[in-house]
Amino acid sequence: MRIQSTSWRHIRRSILVACYGLAIAATASTQAQIRVYSNGPLVTHPGGGAGGADASALQTGLGMETWGFGFQASYANRIADDFTIASGTWQVTGIRFYGYQTGSDTSPTFTSLNLRIWDGPPNDPASHVVWGDTTTDRLGSASFSNIYRVPDTSLDDTSRPVMALDAIVSVTLPAGNYWLDWQADGPPWYPGPWAPPITILGQTTTGNALQFADGAWGPAMDSETSNQQGFPFEVMIVPEPGSTAWVAGFGLCAFAGLRAIRSIHRRS
Repeated sequence: MRIQSTSWRHIRRSILVACYGLAIAATASTQAQIRVYSNGPLVTHPGGGAGGADASALQTGLGMETWGFGFQASYANRIADDFTIASGTWQVTGIRFYGYQTGSDTSPTFTSLNLRIWDGPPNDPASHVVWGDTTTDRLGSASFSNIYRVPDTSLDDTSRPVMALDAIVSVTLPAGNYWLDWQADGPPWYPGPWAPPITILGQTTTGNALQFADGAWGPAMDSETSNQQGFPFEVMIVPEPGSTAWVAGFGLCAFAGLRAIRSIHRRS
């Protein structure tokens, strides 16, 4: 017995609706934030810190002395570092920074963070701000990063728990070199905030970062070795919607479903 036309129309409609739903779900899944760029490592001893946490060791054995760089909003201090988009376009939705306040526990103390994105170094008069400002609070969340900034002679020190600071960003950037400059704030009863630099075992120079302090930009250098440092940060983006994939997926799903029903229809 053949499938009645009304039943056939109902089944066909159901298949199309199901395929549409699957296509929408697939498209939505591509909207999840992904980390597309990391500016450098902070951890030197994975699992080597207190309680099995990670440790970022100040390498006093190499003559280094700077635990972190001040980026306190209350003192108008800022720090800056750069990243490059080699090709394509990035829809930037977030940037993760790192900071600590000496003497705090693992509960976040940070209360605000602001940032700017430049098309060149912030100390270059030819550079322009392409997004952000120095007043809007962009701090979406702060959490313990499971990292302690420690001396290389005492990896289990807990006086400098490092927080992950997730900034909310909304900007589309084409290929090019960009600079970030940022500052944060926290309660005054803890020293800081301080930003730990990129830390790589055996290396005293880790980047080309800048610090704004005492009213001027200058290289972010270790106070003892005078070697320039970089700052760890991570850029998050949302992948561009795959419209072609959406259409192709919907078409394949519908084609396969309708073909199967037609086969049953012919044999019934």
